[in-house]
Amino acid sequence: MAADDLVVAERGVLTAPTEAWDLAARRAGVIKELAGQRVVGLDAADAAAAELGVSRRQVYVLVRRWRAGEGLVSDLLPGTSSGGRGGGRLPDEVEAVVREVLRTRYLTRQRRPVASVCREITRECKARGLRVPSRGTVLRRIARLDPVRTTSARKGRDAARALKPAGGVPPEITELLEQVQADHTPIDAIVVDERHRLPVGRPYLTVAIDVCSRCVLGIVGDDRDTCETGHGLMLMCPAGA
Repeated sequence: MAADDLVVAERGVLTAPTEAWDLAARRAGVIKELAGQRVVGLDAADAAAAELGVSRRQVYVLVRRWRAGEGLVSDLLPGTSSGGRGGGRLPDEVEAVVREVLRTRYLTRQRRPVASVCREITRECKARGLRVPSRGTVLRRIARLDPVRTTSARKGRDAARALKPAGGVPPEITELLEQVQADHTPIDAIVVDERHRLPVGRPYLTVAIDVCSRCVLGIVGDDRDTCETGHGLMLMCPAGA
C-alpha cells in the first residue's frame, strides 16, 4: 500500500470548530478502511464502534456517508447527514439547536417573527459548524408545537383559553353503554313531496354509537326542514349488553 493511500484528505469545511474537525478526522481514519471493504461484517463494525465510542448502527451510517461523499474528512463532520427522504429529520446536534432557539426566542412574549428565529438558528449552527436547516424545516418544527402552549407563551393564558376544551379531559370509557355519542349528517338524497313531487329537502341521518365497543346502537332519519321524523329510532344492542 502506497503512503498516499494512508493519508486522509483534509480538504472541505475548514471553518468547522476544532473539536468537530478533530472528531471527523478520527472517524475518517477508522471509517475509510471499512468503507473500502465490499462487505462490512459485524465483527469489524463492532471493533470500529468500540474504537470510536459509537453504536454499531452509527458505524454503518458513517460508512454510508463516506461512500456517498467525496472521500474528505468533512464528509464525517457532525451534522452533515442529509436527514433522509425529504430532509425532514435533522441530526441530533441541529435538532437541539432548533429546539433551544424555539424555546428561548420563539416561545416568548416578545413574539419574535419567524424570520428572526431562522436567522438565530442559522447563526448558532454556523458558530458550531453544523448544517443550517432550511426555512421550511423550521416552519414544520413550529407547526408541530402544541398550539395551546405556543399561544400561551406568545400571547398569554387568556388568549390560549379559547383553544382549550371546555370540559377538560374526558373520563376514560371502559364499559359497554357507559357513554353513547350521537352524530348527525345530511344524506346525499333529496326528499320530494308525495303529491306534487316538489323537492322538500335533504333528510338527516342520526346515529347513536357506543364509545367503548364502537357499536351502532341506533339509527334514525328525519327531515329537518319539515321536522318530520321517519320510522322512529331503530335500536340495536351490542352483544353482552
